[in-house]
Amino acid sequence: MSHTSAGYSIIIRLRYPDAPKYLGMISSVIGTEGGSIGAVDVVKSAQGYITRDFTVNASNVEHGERIAETLKSLEDVTIVNISDRVFLMHLGGKLEIHPRVPIKTRDDLSMAYTPGVARVCTAIAENPDDSFRLTIRRNTIAVVSDGSAVLGLGNIGHGQRCL
Repeated sequence: MSHTSAGYSIIIRLRYPDAPKYLGMISSVIGTEGGSIGAVDVVKSAQGYITRDFTVNASNVEHGERIAETLKSLEDVTIVNISDRVFLMHLGGKLEIHPRVPIKTRDDLSMAYTPGVARVCTAIAENPDDSFRLTIRRNTIAVVSDGSAVLGLGNIGHGQRCL
């Protein structure tokens, strides 16, 4: 089996009887299938059953699916949910914007937004090099693609955007 990676990690939520043999059995199955367990977290314990999240690194998508299929075959073990950690990280995007300075009062807003920002825009229009000093431009890059040259994937475009 090839090397496992967080880039192909899944969280498998399992519900099973709260008895000592199950944790070992589940861990053994994951290991036998070549998965690497990164974490085991208790989600709920009630009425003789326990629900745990197993974070498992796989070597590719199919490998993760194979591990899950093998776990489905275990008696008294129920797969509640399977989450792909990469897609969880991307939900809602990965970036967010926060003000560098606090905006707490109307004065703050007037300096940061209108009319203050108009003065800065005018200064930049008069001296474009000031944009490096007065904006985040010096700390920013942008990678914009129509999908025709995606790193490691080639042309997957068809005019779609991936940001």
